[in-house]
Amino acid sequence: MSSSSNIFLRRYIALAVLATILFILIPLASSIGLYRVTFLDIYKMLLGYNLPEDEFIALWIRLRRIFVGAIVGALLGGAGAIAQAVFRNPLASPFTLGISQAAALGVAIALIAGYGGTATQWFIQFARPYILPIAAFTLAIIQTVLILLLAYRAGLTPQALVLSSIALSFLYQAILAVLQYLVLNELQIATIVFWMFGDLGKAGNTELLILATTFIPVTLAYMLMNLDLDLIAIGDEIAYTSGLNPKKFRFFATAIAALGTALATCFVGVLAFLCLLAPHIARAIVGSSHRYLLPASMMISSILLIAADTFGRTALSPRTIPAGIVLSFLGAPLLIVLLLRGSRRW
Repeated sequence: MSSSSNIFLRRYIALAVLATILFILIPLASSIGLYRVTFLDIYKMLLGYNLPEDEFIALWIRLRRIFVGAIVGALLGGAGAIAQAVFRNPLASPFTLGISQAAALGVAIALIAGYGGTATQWFIQFARPYILPIAAFTLAIIQTVLILLLAYRAGLTPQALVLSSIALSFLYQAILAVLQYLVLNELQIATIVFWMFGDLGKAGNTELLILATTFIPVTLAYMLMNLDLDLIAIGDEIAYTSGLNPKKFRFFATAIAALGTALATCFVGVLAFLCLLAPHIARAIVGSSHRYLLPASMMISSILLIAADTFGRTALSPRTIPAGIVLSFLGAPLLIVLLLRGSRRW
């Protein structure tokens, strides 16, 4: 067997292992918690068997969090891999490019303007969640356009582009701080601050349905770009000679990544490091070909998010630590290690 065949085989085995880990992690995480259930109970529920009402409710609340985590993690992991390829920068991600912060500001503005500045139980539970992704996506697209304008008009290097994007993200945070200081009352401030922690428990049945419905087309858009991402990651000259317009594709790919990020952010809040960390781990496992890198990044991101959420809701039970906080504690040192190991190659 040739060396190239061995490489392809190892990549497929790696993807199969990741899929198996994710498949096992879903019932495993569902069985962990204050209310004790078994694997058999979980499979009975998934197969449609009638369970006692209290057991069914406890299982569904956990499964809903896990399904949301799997979808949100996949959206963010794929968006991170796309951003790193499009900008040819290992530090690029929807988070470092300010797309996540822009989406968060969009949600905050929608919560303020859309409900007349009042905080009610209906408002906190996101009873009309379709308003939020529209606002989040609008602000994310504005940030995307600003990034591309800085790249083309100002002629910034990839490193300078990331720094300017971070500056814009601080601007969004400043605007949000002004709104909190001058406009919002204490309950509204607490609601928005808690939303920005990144918590899978905020998503209900309606939010899960919207995420599941939009996940399929967004994932297909991710995967259909794999060959073009390989070309643009090499360089614009190679892309031109292969018949790809780098400028148009860069805007299209970034817009798709922004859409996935906005959908994930608007329902669960900001999840730092996830979209930056997962592609680096995937690249170390399956290499740089986006045919394998994209699904690997998506599965690794889902695994990390489900594991972080499970740890957060069980470590100090009955108290729950939001998944975004757990990811920040775990992701920061792991990302530093990966960056130090890969600094010479980059």
